[in-house]
Amino acid sequence: MVNMTNPTPYAAYIPYVNIHIAKNGSVLGSATAENLNLTRGNNTNIRVTARWDANVAGGKGKKIGAELLSQYLSGYNVTLDVQTHRDSIPAVPLIGEALSHLNISIPAPKLDLPSEDGEEGHFIRDAVFHVISSTATFTLVSPLHYNTLYIDAVNATAYYNHTEPVGRIDYDLPFAVTPGATKTPKLPVQWSVGSIGYDAVKKALGGVLKLDAKANVTVRIGNWRETVWYTGRGIGAHISL
Repeated sequence: MVNMTNPTPYAAYIPYVNIHIAKNGSVLGSATAENLNLTRGNNTNIRVTARWDANVAGGKGKKIGAELLSQYLSGYNVTLDVQTHRDSIPAVPLIGEALSHLNISIPAPKLDLPSEDGEEGHFIRDAVFHVISSTATFTLVSPLHYNTLYIDAVNATAYYNHTEPVGRIDYDLPFAVTPGATKTPKLPVQWSVGSIGYDAVKKALGGVLKLDAKANVTVRIGNWRETVWYTGRGIGAHISL
């Protein structure tokens, strides 16, 4: 759902409109709205269907799309460019073509993740590190409300005090992340033995330690598959034997 302001003194009915979603000159997808009744002033809760297809722009578009998704999923403020094209309004192609030279940048909609205690939601809701078995489990919150997300591979490093490595996870067995909260399987941890970060983990046994994470993650939804990077900060990790 999106909100739109009509600054003109006229109302309009638009049966179909399609615009390109782009970044740095590469078309990454499109957005479509149908049966629009635009009144004067503010128009709220307009249903828009978006389709992501960065591959249409070739290798450059795929790279730009992966970087954009990585920033977005990591909580960075990102913007998107919206552009009309000749087929934006099929009944009046000249309008879409004439406006196609205008690039309008808009902020990406806020990621809709469930929150706890009024705090902003994060993908990694909870973490438990098991020292003796050298494993870790995570509670992940999916941004998808209807589809199952699959994580095909994870290559991640946890840090204490932002820069001190604690351990590394390298896991390539797919697992599902369903809508809502999902607990991961036990993931093997390669501890950074002898490091300041690992010493902090041992001292925090039975308690909670704030950690950061940097990861490359291969995700899959249906036939779509992409590798993105992710950074998480201030993750409350429970340290257990």
